[in-house]
Amino acid sequence: MNYEKKTLLGMLIITVFVFIVAFSSLYVQMQIETGNICGCAIPVYLFIPLLASIGLFIGVLVYYLLLPEFEKPKIGTDVFLGVFPDDQKSILRVVLNHKGSVSQRIIGRETGFSKVKVHRIIESLITRNILIKEQKGKINIIKLNDKLRDIL
Repeated sequence: MNYEKKTLLGMLIITVFVFIVAFSSLYVQMQIETGNICGCAIPVYLFIPLLASIGLFIGVLVYYLLLPEFEKPKIGTDVFLGVFPDDQKSILRVVLNHKGSVSQRIIGRETGFSKVKVHRIIESLITRNILIKEQKGKINIIKLNDKLRDIL
């Protein structure tokens, strides 16, 4: 749910609470004027704790709705790629451009490296837990490690 809808929903909840308080105050006032203080559906002495509890619940609900979601800090791809040599950087860039999952053949095609060079670079990145290789038949699918995908 986007922030504008959350804000609108929070304002609606607060408005409903204000109307509940206003109508319950009117109800209590009418019961006091008629002399029927304890004959209410809810006794007058319970209205204050009841409304306070409802107010606390609504306050927590609105706070939860409007609280910005906490996200893990993300590292920029340029900072991440900056620590790798150029050959590894170009392969990682291709994997990142394909949303973290690409076939080894496409990596070779987009980088212009030979099959052997692509294989060796990928193997070195796999041993360092940066990439994961999955085989689907004769095709190698190269994926970015899930932990790295979360922070990039």
